[in-house]
Amino acid sequence: MIFSHIPLLTGKNIKMEPHFEAGIALVNYTIENMMASSSLNTRLNLKEVAEKLDDTEYNPDNFPGVIWRPRTSYGVVIIMEDGRMMCTNVRSEKEVVDIFEKLTRIMEEKELITPRSVCPQCGAVVDADDVVCVECGFLLQS
Repeated sequence: MIFSHIPLLTGKNIKMEPHFEAGIALVNYTIENMMASSSLNTRLNLKEVAEKLDDTEYNPDNFPGVIWRPRTSYGVVIIMEDGRMMCTNVRSEKEVVDIFEKLTRIMEEKELITPRSVCPQCGAVVDADDVVCVECGFLLQS
């Protein structure tokens, strides 16, 4: 997998038992929508991403990311210039993995992904011309 990590809630709809506080039962709730984030560790040209990917919306005057709504899923992925992606409107871990894998595969096929380096000290994404890692201060070039 190309993406670096996906924090997830596991399980299907999670039903919560009433929570009592000061003798009053608080409202029951059910988690029905999941959100996950990932990073491609790649800087993206969002205009090119919007032109080459189907099912996208991109209006940089209103929002600084590309919104990808694949026809085969209810999921939505927001793609940012620094390679971060946020997936929402999915209901399972499998849907999250499937949508991120599909998106990265399509982006590779359309040659939209340009790899960036990773700091050997902390794992933060760094540009090729960075001298020092902004996250941990590690000297990248001498």
